[in-house]
Amino acid sequence: MITLQSTRRNMLAQGGSFLLVAAGIGSLAGCADPAKSPPSAFTPSGSSWNLLVDRLEVEVTYVAPKVAPNIDHTLTPTPTQAAELWARQKLVPRGAQAPGTIARFIIRRASIVEVALSTPGGIRGLIVDDAAFRYDAILEVDLEIRNATGFRDRQISVRRDASRTVKERATFDERRATWIELTNDLVTQIGRSFDQAIPANFGPVLTY
Repeated sequence: MITLQSTRRNMLAQGGSFLLVAAGIGSLAGCADPAKSPPSAFTPSGSSWNLLVDRLEVEVTYVAPKVAPNIDHTLTPTPTQAAELWARQKLVPRGAQAPGTIARFIIRRASIVEVALSTPGGIRGLIVDDAAFRYDAILEVDLEIRNATGFRDRQISVRRDASRTVKERATFDERRATWIELTNDLVTQIGRSFDQAIPANFGPVLTY
């Protein structure tokens, strides 16, 4: 036989368990990583490449969609601007042996796209701060040497990809830090690729 008194005790016990779970959820949800300084915008490092050309031309053929899911146009600097900064600081024209020779740095793609990820519901959704967004970035550039007639003597093409995820409860500042890190990663990868490819392919137009 179940008495009213024992039923009430059971209800109180169950209610106490529920309150304990709820308190635990609130405690876990309130946990946060210590604040850290946001990353700095990209700054080229390392030695420059001295090219035997009359001038450096930077051309941007990539046109940012400026609509979702792209977010690259909202950044400061944009991946395009960071890549252009790399080119202007790392590629130095020192005068051509054959007058009219130029270097052209062409930014063909510099995109970052936001991809929404599925997140669990229920108790897990309340307790665990899962990754909710992924940001996929692509940077694609060419470096050409052209003579006075416009003929392309030499060319290096580089494409690099990078991705980052952010948590569901990430603040805007945390997302922005992720975007900056992603842009820095892309341009750093591009720089490393050129640091390997330029001496291997541009020997006749290099000076030290």
